[in-house]
Amino acid sequence: MNELETCFDRIVDLGSRYKAYRRALGVSQREVHRKTGVALSTISLFENGKGQGLSLTHFYLLMDALDLYIDAAGLIPEVQRSDLASLWRQQNKKGKK
Repeated sequence: MNELETCFDRIVDLGSRYKAYRRALGVSQREVHRKTGVALSTISLFENGKGQGLSLTHFYLLMDALDLYIDAAGLIPEVQRSDLASLWRQQNKKGKK
């Protein structure tokens, strides 16, 4: 399986799980739409595995609508500026050899 298939499969799975969770809560797509302002068609596409173009903003709004919070800060480690400069210098030296 290539990288794009893996990414696609993950998005399809997220949408499917979101739909199941929303239904288990007894919340309609229309209620999610009213709470978030995200178009019904966008919600439907995401839930039915066709939401590869879903914006990060819409994704966050959909998660918040069901009280599913994502710790985005935990996804990308914090790096000190001096660490980045050192890393850049090391990579730059390798390129000059």
